[in-house]
Amino acid sequence: MASSRRVKKGPGRRPLSAKRQRFMELRARGWSIRAAAREVGVSRSSGTSWASRSQDRPQRCRSRVHPAAGSVVRASDQRALPVPHERIEIADLRRAGLSMRAIADKLGRAPSTISRELRRNAPTGRGYQPFDAHRRATARRARHHRGRVDTNDQLGVLVAELLGRRWSPQQISRHLRVRFPDDRSMWLSHESIYQAVYQPNSRFLRPTRLAPHRRSPLRTGRDHRRAHQCQRHRRPRFQQPMLTQPGSGI
Repeated sequence: MASSRRVKKGPGRRPLSAKRQRFMELRARGWSIRAAAREVGVSRSSGTSWASRSQDRPQRCRSRVHPAAGSVVRASDQRALPVPHERIEIADLRRAGLSMRAIADKLGRAPSTISRELRRNAPTGRGYQPFDAHRRATARRARHHRGRVDTNDQLGVLVAELLGRRWSPQQISRHLRVRFPDDRSMWLSHESIYQAVYQPNSRFLRPTRLAPHRRSPLRTGRDHRRAHQCQRHRRPRFQQPMLTQPGSGI
């Protein structure tokens, strides 16, 4: 009996299953994700994944997820001063005796931005020093802000317990909203749970009774966020195609 070689799949999307194709047809007719998922017999999370993957989004190539530099100020924050030369100009105009409103007009900023800058980054008795002000602003933005799962002990214990039962962050997030419908302090998004697990020295990274060989409480076993890569840069699932054994009846 001649051995048959497993044909490697070519590039491109896999064909839609019958359930997924039916789900997409219902979505095109205006059905909600919850209703369409219930109709075809899949979970709401699967329906949400199908709906998000159907949208055409540009491919991004990443080999590693790098954290943003501490000195980089987000351009979307219009209240902050993103470049040091603006702080130098503020110091020069302040020494010249201009008012905060006049400085704001020259820089094209709001007067409240100039007032906040002088109040936060000018030490008492020393006046406004531009480079010292820039260092203070950078250090302030780099501070680690504790999340709700770290500040709320009851919430942290409950999340740890559910993760120990191998619940997914999506299941935990929905459970919290159902269990505490009137207490928003006990609500938590699934992304916040992922960030709490992935942060260095997370208290959730510990072996569980159901999976003692893994430190991660996630069912995927990951303790870090996986980088996204373009399809052409992904490695194949099998290094060598599998061969069927002669006489196996396959």
